[in-house]
Amino acid sequence: MKKLDWKNENGEHFENHANDVLLPVYPWLLHDFREILQVSLPQTRILEIGCGPGFMLEQFSRVSPSGLTGLDRCYQMLTRSLASGRSGEAALVQGDACNLPFASATFDAVFSRGSVFFWSDLPCAFASIKNCLKPGGQALIGGGYGLNTPQEIIDAVVLTQAGRDKSGIPRLDTSSLAEIACGIGGTARILQAKKRGFWLHWQL
Repeated sequence: MKKLDWKNENGEHFENHANDVLLPVYPWLLHDFREILQVSLPQTRILEIGCGPGFMLEQFSRVSPSGLTGLDRCYQMLTRSLASGRSGEAALVQGDACNLPFASATFDAVFSRGSVFFWSDLPCAFASIKNCLKPGGQALIGGGYGLNTPQEIIDAVVLTQAGRDKSGIPRLDTSSLAEIACGIGGTARILQAKKRGFWLHWQL
């Protein structure tokens, strides 16, 4: 079995994988976002960290937030997001979670699914997120299939992914994420379910 470098996989590979396997999951991640943050999306400026080729940007675009920005370290991911049309009117920015290139108090909400495992300096990344969030802003950061995704969808994804090597994905202590967030400011809680993944919900 080929060992994949998940941090540096090329844009084409991830786009094909998302199209073939993960597509039914994305609307349910948006469902989690809306249910947990309880915000009025037409009045919300959203930043997605680790937007990849734009599958969640497409979901956010459909609910017409007041502003939408996607950030990814990989330029190829951004070009695929743009070429596919999935990013809609979103601004696309190449950058790193540990040094977000945005002015203070720019966004109402930050979303990230799957990229936190690869942030090189978690305290630095959380400090950078806090800086670009408005007072009272919220972040939803995590990984997995989502808390509201129907089990039959998860079962189908798991079956499709059987045999795939995930050893390149680092493990995280979710409680330490909440401790880092609270140490920087605000309140944080971990929401998780067995074999579904987790969310860190952070409120400033």
